[in-house]
Amino acid sequence: MKPFAIWLAIVLVVFGGYALIASSLRETTQVFVFVDSSNPMAPVWIDVQRELDDIDDRDDAEFALAHGQSRQNELVHSWQPELTFRGVEPFAPCSFEAIDSYAEASDADERILVTTSTSCDTSTLVDWDVILLEP
Repeated sequence: MKPFAIWLAIVLVVFGGYALIASSLRETTQVFVFVDSSNPMAPVWIDVQRELDDIDDRDDAEFALAHGQSRQNELVHSWQPELTFRGVEPFAPCSFEAIDSYAEASDADERILVTTSTSCDTSTLVDWDVILLEP
């Protein structure tokens, strides 16, 4: 029984060390998420948090989050392992003019816009993944 216990301890240490090294060397993807918080988003606003939860289910990513409409764009948080979005209500008309103004947007490996089909035109947003929430 003693040889088995020694063998088991060695196997656990070797594979545990391998798992630790592999997870620390894993490449992290930076994902910038912009939530349209304009008036046209009001009918689908309850779906926004569910969509953000789906996005932040990734294990190998860190996220930055911003929201905006025509009057104001605001960075909610910079890089962190989860998307945290609270206390924002849809307001004002839509505009995506300053969507690329954040340093996080230019540093990101992937950029995601959460909006609705009744909101602003997204055809000018090249290299963005656009998630359209339907009313």
